[in-house]
Amino acid sequence: MVIAMALKPIRKKRLFEEIILAIEEYIHEEGIRPGERLPSENELSTIFQVSKTAVREAMSVLHANGVIEKRTGAGIFLKELYGESIAERVTNNLLDRSEMQEVLEFRRGMEVEAVALAAIRATDKDIEVIRQAHQNLVDAHKAGSLGLEEDYIFHYSIILASHNSIYKDVFDRVSNKFEEVMRVSKMQSSKVPGRFIEAYKEHEQILNALQIKDPQAASEAMRHHLTQNEKKIWANIKQSKEPM
Repeated sequence: MVIAMALKPIRKKRLFEEIILAIEEYIHEEGIRPGERLPSENELSTIFQVSKTAVREAMSVLHANGVIEKRTGAGIFLKELYGESIAERVTNNLLDRSEMQEVLEFRRGMEVEAVALAAIRATDKDIEVIRQAHQNLVDAHKAGSLGLEEDYIFHYSIILASHNSIYKDVFDRVSNKFEEVMRVSKMQSSKVPGRFIEAYKEHEQILNALQIKDPQAASEAMRHHLTQNEKKIWANIKQSKEPM
């Protein structure tokens, strides 16, 4: 199999979701069909310029979600996905629907109020941290990254800027589920043209409201951002569950 390709190397190493998206793009570009062999983990490591450990992690996730089949002595083979993309198959299995709804409801309840407090209480240093987190997200996306960590830090920095220790403590307790839902959102966004630009503008609206210390505008901007994100998640999940 020819493994040369025009894809960009993975910039953020050890992020399995980025490697999964790169593998999906590779499969599309190479025209690999269900039942056909994929490159070995060593070959994929060379293609994407990441460690074998990172590729192994990504392949483990794909195997667990029924995307690939490992045949002893024969290699790795693509399985039939029945209309789903690889990203959809993986993200839809990260959390069940009820868990996802609970996390999204929690985000609305906490972040809309936290950002209003941040608009009142944030110091100049807090604002700079949030602004830098936003810029890091933009830079990560330009470098070909999903920006999961950068997006998480943007939202977490707002929680910290509320200067409410209980908000911080509760948020820390659910951070794992928060990150899983954010991963679902990020992997789905990669398939929606223009969604990152929309999210970028929504973040800017939140940041601008914080800078002018307008709690109402900050709350409205955050609610709009989270609501748009929820609409995208549910629309993609519905589409992926529709019969062929």
